[in-house]
Amino acid sequence: MNHYLIPFFGNTLINEIYLNQLDQFRQQLTEMEKEDGSRTLSNARVNNILWPLISIMIVAAEEFKFDYPFSRYRALREQKADSSPMTLQEVKRFLDYVEPAWYDYFLLRFMTGMRSCEVHGLQLKHIDFDHRLIKVRQNVVNGEITDVKTPKSRRDLPINDILSSSLERITATLTEPDDFLFTNDDGEPLDTRYIGKQIWHPTLKRAGLKTRRPYETRHTAAVLHLAAHENPLYVSQLLGHSNTRLLFEIYAPYVFNAARNDGSAFSDLMRSGGVIKPD
Repeated sequence: MNHYLIPFFGNTLINEIYLNQLDQFRQQLTEMEKEDGSRTLSNARVNNILWPLISIMIVAAEEFKFDYPFSRYRALREQKADSSPMTLQEVKRFLDYVEPAWYDYFLLRFMTGMRSCEVHGLQLKHIDFDHRLIKVRQNVVNGEITDVKTPKSRRDLPINDILSSSLERITATLTEPDDFLFTNDDGEPLDTRYIGKQIWHPTLKRAGLKTRRPYETRHTAAVLHLAAHENPLYVSQLLGHSNTRLLFEIYAPYVFNAARNDGSAFSDLMRSGGVIKPD
């Protein structure tokens, strides 16, 4: 609102905003470029910038009785980013190169598949050492505490021995139930963009790993759990999915590679049975 919409539309009466103005504004957003000539904003980001304005216009048109001007508006087509989970060896390399102060933070993400905003919303009261549970109850988005994304996102994650040791280190200096597990230098909850720009990508570079989104910690956790032959229903609940369908649609090819279930066993069977002639 403050960075994009108000500077462009802020001095216009709400019943004098028309579709051609929206199109002009959207065109400006899509033409913004970085220094290397690539687009600054993806189609998904542009759509997200425009949705608050569209929502405002729907309510305003109904309340103040003017014709809704965006009936012919269609959102930009969004291209889903390909998943790029890490292998077990890449996870080890990343953790070897990450700054020690961030080791436990990323270990938690790799082992639980929690979203950035969920990790950033964790407070001491959400860590139940007695019952060995992490209670996912809230997010931190743009510095504000919000409810978790969906009812399924409200979940309890088991604390295994590795996580128990890590969480004990993290919480050792915390005293109040509302203390956040992870904060910036000012004691405020972490910002997702800061983590990506200042910690995640520099660590990938130092470790010699290909660039990928910080969100891939979530995909990596899913793949490695499945490759370890964990029950798919358990993995789905761990991630806060409503069912297991997403696991098999997105992660199946990566799981086959991680678990070395690449069809080689079937090939060996065919050879041993004499079906395939030897070279």
